[in-house]
Amino acid sequence: MSLSGIFSSAHQRRSFLLASGGLLLLCFLATLWIANRPEQSPSLETFNSFLNSVVASGAFAILSTLYISFFVDPNEVQKAAVVLPQDISQNLERIVADSVDYQISVRTGRHFRAKTLPRLLEQAKKHRQPIRVDAILLDFRDEAICEQYARFRQSATFDSHLWSVEYVQSEVLATILAIARAKNEYPLLLNVQLYLSKRLSTFRIEGSSQELIVTREDPKDFAYRYHRSHRDYAAYAHELGLIRTEASNVDVPTNVAPTEVLQTMFGLGKIAATVITAAEQAVGGRSPYA
Repeated sequence: MSLSGIFSSAHQRRSFLLASGGLLLLCFLATLWIANRPEQSPSLETFNSFLNSVVASGAFAILSTLYISFFVDPNEVQKAAVVLPQDISQNLERIVADSVDYQISVRTGRHFRAKTLPRLLEQAKKHRQPIRVDAILLDFRDEAICEQYARFRQSATFDSHLWSVEYVQSEVLATILAIARAKNEYPLLLNVQLYLSKRLSTFRIEGSSQELIVTREDPKDFAYRYHRSHRDYAAYAHELGLIRTEASNVDVPTNVAPTEVLQTMFGLGKIAATVITAAEQAVGGRSPYA
């Protein structure tokens, strides 16, 4: 527990100052009463000196504490933002539970389609309130980007054996299918904007307009959360905006048969049949981070 932590709460700050100020006032009044007595014994003089010391040191301590509380401890700020690997799912659940909007910039969106999207729909149905989702995925149409990402995952992640160009494409398409089917099933509850980005990053940014969380590819990596009040929130929100601006907006159709969604969105013959088959099989898959 730190002074900055205690003083960050208005209630605790007020309680501390009132209690300390009240005690010092009583001590000060006692010194005045003793000083005005016509006769003072040695013990009373000693007690009066003690009270004077308490008042002086207490006043100095309060003023010093108030002064120190205006400074920022970088270590405390850093610790407040860090999320342990085992707490990432819990924090994502909490953000989703409090959201009326959600934005995410990822590569394939495996965890998003398996866990986050269904949870967002549950919240929308529970509160009978539409939710806006901005989803930015890797542009599967760019094979060079997909190959670069696949090579990265092959060399640096826990599930390296899975990754190939076709796997990247099928996983992106599986997430697109999940989004399209959710929108088709709940057109009044899910307002989704889909973007395909050629920007490659090892970080994933997602969250609501109130809080963002930044994660990495490996479930053993630390994550970082930034509430809207955090000084770094605006930087990551701006980064999301830049990625969205540079990405291609893709219309998500409604009233289309599930087997025709991808062809309607991207055109007949544009996607290999094997990739489409793999994507359809992956739609209901589990999150690799569960």
